[in-house]
Amino acid sequence: MKWLFYMAAGYIMGSVLFGYFLPRYFKGIDVEKESADHNPGTANVIRFAGLPLGLLCLVLDVGKGCFPVFCAGRALPPASLWFAGVMAAPVLGHAFPFWRSRRGGKAIAVSFGVLLGVLRFSKSLWLLAALYLVMVLLHRIRPNERKSVYTFALFGAVSAGALFFGRAPGICLGNMLIAAAVVYRNWDGAGFREKGGEALEEKS
Repeated sequence: MKWLFYMAAGYIMGSVLFGYFLPRYFKGIDVEKESADHNPGTANVIRFAGLPLGLLCLVLDVGKGCFPVFCAGRALPPASLWFAGVMAAPVLGHAFPFWRSRRGGKAIAVSFGVLLGVLRFSKSLWLLAALYLVMVLLHRIRPNERKSVYTFALFGAVSAGALFFGRAPGICLGNMLIAAAVVYRNWDGAGFREKGGEALEEKS
């Protein structure tokens, strides 16, 4: 029951889209309608509602990933495979909130928040940060969703290798679930399907 409690709490907290609610409440701005990618994320909040509100959304998104996982790590053993579900819950809540079908965020900030919550058990946060930095510096990779797909795919692959060698199985599996959720959520925006469709049209 404790595992289910922390999973449910993490998912519910993750489902609170601060990038959607705060701009509407404080400035009457619908970030999803204003932005081209319709994403209630920090970058769009900064662009359409200002830097202070955007930074607040960033802190809250990181916090909603960190807080439930940090609390779970104090009450439950992170080595257990069940801990993977606790880690994935806030990310799934943000990407696929229960109150709107497939209209969540891209789940980048909340993923970093989750890894911050397990920092005392794992250095996965620094691995993801390093991969993300490398992708940011590769200017030829466009759009940003494609960078996110590549980053989290590599992150998931490295975590799978660590799991194979028996290192922190619960956290490694949690990393893989997070990576899968972010890749899936950003796949359409990365343009892979459109590119494939164009290739089929050219062949026909």
